[in-house]
Amino acid sequence: MKIYLFVFLLIIGCSKKNENVLYVYNWSDYIDETVLTDFEKEYGIKIIYDTYSSNEELLAKLQAGSGGYDVIFPSDYMVTIMAQNSLLEELNIKSLTNLKNIDQLFLNPTYDPEQKYSIPYTSGLTGIAYRTDLVTDEIDSWKIFWNAKYKNKTMLLNDMREVYAMAFKILGYSVNDTDPIHLAEAQKLLIDQKKYLKKYESDMSKDFLLTKEASIIQQWVGDSYQIMEQDSNIAFVIPKEGSIKFTDNICIPKGAKHKENAEKFINYLLRPDIAARIINVISYSMPNLAALPMVNDEIKNDKNIYPDEELIKKYEFVLDLGEYTSTMEKAWTELKSY
Repeated sequence: MKIYLFVFLLIIGCSKKNENVLYVYNWSDYIDETVLTDFEKEYGIKIIYDTYSSNEELLAKLQAGSGGYDVIFPSDYMVTIMAQNSLLEELNIKSLTNLKNIDQLFLNPTYDPEQKYSIPYTSGLTGIAYRTDLVTDEIDSWKIFWNAKYKNKTMLLNDMREVYAMAFKILGYSVNDTDPIHLAEAQKLLIDQKKYLKKYESDMSKDFLLTKEASIIQQWVGDSYQIMEQDSNIAFVIPKEGSIKFTDNICIPKGAKHKENAEKFINYLLRPDIAARIINVISYSMPNLAALPMVNDEIKNDKNIYPDEELIKKYEFVLDLGEYTSTMEKAWTELKSY
């Protein structure tokens, strides 16, 4: 009897202990780590933190039913896909009292028109990061990735939509193009580029640039600025053809075991002081208007991070392509194995 009582008490104890945890799945280098530790201290909730390198990797993890995560950060179009596939919990908006700090322009977006599943976290653009001490050519176009001078010194993101967006923009098409003939043109262009490519990489490409193993990489603006702070020989440019603009969001995956903790965490991230701390570390724009006065001037005055309307016109949001996505995925698999 004593043994059964001990086991029962042990189970109850573990259950209570497990209530004070939060499993977070985010992009690499996408938060101020001191924000995590401060949240733990303030709420007594232990954060278990993992990272991923693409929306598709995140989607695959959730579809496989693995991970057990409570908070995720999908991009705009992926919110649509996940909602349609019943992979997201509806948010208790009433518990998110700091939602009032978000710019109204970012609320009720087309990918989540009723604001049921997502809260905007950051927004940004994709461009080119490069080493000024190794690159002698002027860089203003995606076509630099086809320059034989930089063979085995170029890297593209390991992200299907980003890579094809680059090719589509060179060809003069939309990043959301669904014409098979145009996809074949893009495929031919990208196959030709592979002879100059070091590898497709998202997480580690910044390190390759820092160590001079790569000279030119396709990269998101905030990630580029993070390494520019470490090395003054690194620069970032917006290609003249344009590219992708995105809004990454905070969501709770379906079946999350610690939903109340997740909503506390989301509301915490929406606090102006916390949002500003994150912006000042990751160098992405954030639609938190109340945080702006606390953002470093060099960040909020930089047009690559907070672009003007003229620059934004060159960029497009990625949309869910529905059934055509499988056609692109097949092309992507063929491209990577070529």
